[in-house]
Amino acid sequence: MDKKKMRTWIIAIIVAVIYLIVSILFNAWAYSWLIWVAYAIYRLIVK
Repeated sequence: MDKKKMRTWIIAIIVAVIYLIVSILFNAWAYSWLIWVAYAIYRLIVK
């Protein structure tokens, strides 16, 4: 796997872990979707 794909997967996994931690710790499932929106914006900018 090339470096760019590896970095993309690592970032995606980190975002998923942060999502779960925020959702579980703060019981904020309704608001934690903002993490995914931030990630999507990041992906658009990086591309």
